[in-house]
Amino acid sequence: MGEQTGPLSSGGPGGLGWPSRGSLWALAFAVLYVLVFQLNRLFDPIFSVIEERVSMVFLPAFVRIAAILVAGAAGALGLFLGAIALGLLNDLPVAANLSQAFFTALAPCLALLVVRFALAGQAMAITLGLFLLVAFFASIFNSLLHHVFWDLYPLSEPVTLESFWQMLVGDLAGAFLGFGCFALLVRLVPGVRRRKPNDPDSGSFPQ
Repeated sequence: MGEQTGPLSSGGPGGLGWPSRGSLWALAFAVLYVLVFQLNRLFDPIFSVIEERVSMVFLPAFVRIAAILVAGAAGALGLFLGAIALGLLNDLPVAANLSQAFFTALAPCLALLVVRFALAGQAMAITLGLFLLVAFFASIFNSLLHHVFWDLYPLSEPVTLESFWQMLVGDLAGAFLGFGCFALLVRLVPGVRRRKPNDPDSGSFPQ
């Protein structure tokens, strides 16, 4: 990684700050979120529980976690913009589109803040353990916020406690599957150096 373009530079997600080249991170994650969301829709006939809303495997959940851990506030902005784009593609009303996009970006931010509070005083580098913790809390927040949103903008099918858990599980499954696919891709790419948590180039949360 470069001097300030590492995953968790001094402006990174430890404080949800703004890394250098933030606009590029935001654009990259906006595009990635849209693409992965559209990819996930191909599997709707298999995994969809509530059409266009709840899937038992939701791959964009991985993008949400990666965006926050890698790019902090720029990643959150990318998620917001990506969700806005998807809302426009689906002809959502303006208020509904803005609300849903805001919740999409907010959930992983809240998750990271909870994890950072729980691990206060400890060095935090991007590890599998950190990813799993953030993914767990992000799934809870995302399902909760979206069910509040859907209660304000009712669906053809009413939201229930069952759909809450289905969405939570779908987010976790998508995050884990996405992480697995990414890890496999890294192994297959020649010349990728495996970084240790304390490697200066691997990035860590500012204390």
